[in-house]
Amino acid sequence: MRVFRDAFAVFRLEMTLFQRFPKLKISALGVIIIPALYALIYLSSVRDPSSHTSDLKAAIVNLDGGLNYRGQDVNIGLSVANAVKAKRIFGFVDYAKEEEAKAAVRQGHLAFALIIPKDFSANAVPGQEAAGGRLVMYVSEGNNYNGASLAKRFASELGHQVNIDLNEKRWSLVLTTATGSIDKLAQLHKGAAALNDGARQLDAGLSKAEAGSRTLASGADGLGNGVSQLTDGVKQLGAGLRAMDQQHPATQNLNALKTGAADLVSGHTVLTQGLQDLHGGAQKLADGGAKMRDETKGVLLVGARVSDGAAQLTLGANQLASGLQTAQTGQAQLADGTQKLSAGVGKLTDGVAALGAGIHTAASKVPADAKLDELATGGRALATGAQDLQSGLVQLKAGSKELAAGLELLNKSLPSDMSAPDGSARGLADSIEPALEIVAPVPNNGAGFAPNFLATSLWLGAVMSAFLFHLRRLPLAAESVSPPARLMGKLGILGAIVIAQSMAIMLMSLFLLNLHISTLLPYTLTLILSALTFLTIIVALTRAFGDAGKAAALLLMVLQLSSAGGVLPVELAGGIYQAVSPWLPFTWVVKSLRASMFGAFDGDWFSAWMMIGLIGSIAWLSACFVGKWKFVGPDEHRPAMDI
Repeated sequence: MRVFRDAFAVFRLEMTLFQRFPKLKISALGVIIIPALYALIYLSSVRDPSSHTSDLKAAIVNLDGGLNYRGQDVNIGLSVANAVKAKRIFGFVDYAKEEEAKAAVRQGHLAFALIIPKDFSANAVPGQEAAGGRLVMYVSEGNNYNGASLAKRFASELGHQVNIDLNEKRWSLVLTTATGSIDKLAQLHKGAAALNDGARQLDAGLSKAEAGSRTLASGADGLGNGVSQLTDGVKQLGAGLRAMDQQHPATQNLNALKTGAADLVSGHTVLTQGLQDLHGGAQKLADGGAKMRDETKGVLLVGARVSDGAAQLTLGANQLASGLQTAQTGQAQLADGTQKLSAGVGKLTDGVAALGAGIHTAASKVPADAKLDELATGGRALATGAQDLQSGLVQLKAGSKELAAGLELLNKSLPSDMSAPDGSARGLADSIEPALEIVAPVPNNGAGFAPNFLATSLWLGAVMSAFLFHLRRLPLAAESVSPPARLMGKLGILGAIVIAQSMAIMLMSLFLLNLHISTLLPYTLTLILSALTFLTIIVALTRAFGDAGKAAALLLMVLQLSSAGGVLPVELAGGIYQAVSPWLPFTWVVKSLRASMFGAFDGDWFSAWMMIGLIGSIAWLSACFVGKWKFVGPDEHRPAMDI
């Protein structure tokens, strides 16, 4: 316990400096606040730079002339320009001329210029070659390297997004075409089925046509033979008609025959009248003979003989009358027959006249023999054509069978359906998206940088605290105490300052930077333990090397910034930095802060504490026994700063 009493005594001697030099209080307060201000200023500037990129002015020059692609007018350059301006990622300003935009970038008025070439759509839309459409990003790294890096990253993301949009349009066309193809396939199926049915019907019809053609060919042969016979017959008929035309009676002869028939009728009429008169006379003779018979019967001598003669005369007269009566009857029949004969002769003569005219007409209408020969030749040609038709129909029927077989094969070969690609055009264009499962999330850029720069702030705070006091001087009264007590007493005020710095940083983190702290107590204790360890290391360096140790502390800070993995993984640094990283306190301070702030490393801040404590203990032992103390009187026991 004597060590602690001696240390407290040394601490009280160091505290007298605040009474003797009142301005030291102000300096100490400044040293306490400055690390927190440093962390506040830097971390607030890098906390979320992406939220301020819209204030970064950039040019956009759209020279794209567009393209008519498959009946659609496309201007990808205009779409890109409108899209980037709508998102307000940067403060884009439209420029009409490429050279004006480039000049503004070179002069520092703009961060970069996005130039869309004239042939951008023409090269990008067809996709005939990789990277055909080029977006030109004009930057000046010398003006601002980080700004140029932002522009490069933006160019990469923009190219990716444009490719997605182009692929979406292409897939939209593919889906539209596929849908149309499905309809066309259905129509093709119907058409092929209809063609197949038509081919079957054609084959059936051709079978009938072939049978008909055989009948036609047979009939044509018969027709040819018949035509030949007909022409021969017509020739003979023509010859007969012409002969009849030459041999038929003349008109005057027919008229004479007709007149004779009429005269015959007239003669019979007269004959009939004469027979009637003769019958009347015979009747009178019979009557006179009868009267004479009766009257002469009484004449003497000759009366009997006269009466017999009269009787015979009467009998003869009666027979004559009876014969005349019979003759009259025959004459009547003969007259009637003569009348009919006259009428028939009239008709006959008229008919013969008409027949003669008809024969003459028919003879004149009978084709000439040359024409009949042509008819016979045509009939034979018809028979030959019918045979050729039959042969052609046989070949056509064979072809129709092959057509039907081919159409049936086509119908069977066609797919039953054609499935369009599933999904949407957007999904097909950008079907894969990484699914991030984030553990120990970091809310923003500033929070991500915080562990590294909080450690830096604590280190700077410890260095600044070391500038307040002479780390190798003690009052003469401390000469008799042990080295651990001297160091503990010397670090009393400095430790209080760095602890106050840690608390200021903790409050600044919570209320000014609004950092989300996963576990506040380990975070606070990490700040305090880290500050005390850093202070101990700086005191040890100063005890060993004097004021050169303070310069070494600054160099050590730079080395730790490169090796602690606070900004980039230390594996990316490689070489010496990766080798020394596990032996530097920054590495473990950053890990402990990340574990307590974000729950990183499964929240294992304790193992980092152990390493920080181990390094601090080694520095403590070094500060206790390395180097010499300078014991001074009250006049020289003063702050290191001229206050």
